[in-house]
Amino acid sequence: MMRFVCFGLLLGLVTFHSAVAQAEEVELGQAKVERSARNSIYLELGGNAGLYSLNYERFLIDDAALRIGVMYMSVSATASSGTSTATGNASWFGAPLMFSYMGVGSPNHKLELGAGVVLMNFSAGASAFNATANASGFIVAGTATVGYRYVPADGGVNFKAGFTPLMLQVAGTTYFWPWAGISIGYGF
Repeated sequence: MMRFVCFGLLLGLVTFHSAVAQAEEVELGQAKVERSARNSIYLELGGNAGLYSLNYERFLIDDAALRIGVMYMSVSATASSGTSTATGNASWFGAPLMFSYMGVGSPNHKLELGAGVVLMNFSAGASAFNATANASGFIVAGTATVGYRYVPADGGVNFKAGFTPLMLQVAGTTYFWPWAGISIGYGF
């Protein structure tokens, strides 16, 4: 097993080094393009927030950006039988805060490597037979992004797709949730 892990790490290192070397060759052959579109707004389906998110991103330098997003979902149900009524509701709020590095690739087509956290708040309530119960909880989950990014340096439509896992710790147990996301938006 240890040999398999070492081989996987070595293969990953060689692949990453090859990609960086290839990107350097491309950059040497063409002039460095300076980013004029520093802002981006986009909708992500799946992704770091879980179900979806509306995001704002700001490029700090040509190859690095900070992002904040929001996601909200709420469901409720009611059931009646004769004179009895039971109700229930649940809501989920998520806010991904991410740092992304996009220094590998051509001026518009990038490998995106990102890390950050997702702030999540859950709440639920129910009532039946003259009794009411409510609960809520706040969780901070670690998250990452590894994927493809089409982000024109001069703005316009942008696109990304990638692996966006979540890692959270609840009641002393760590959970890893492999996930993916796809986004479309506009840079300006």
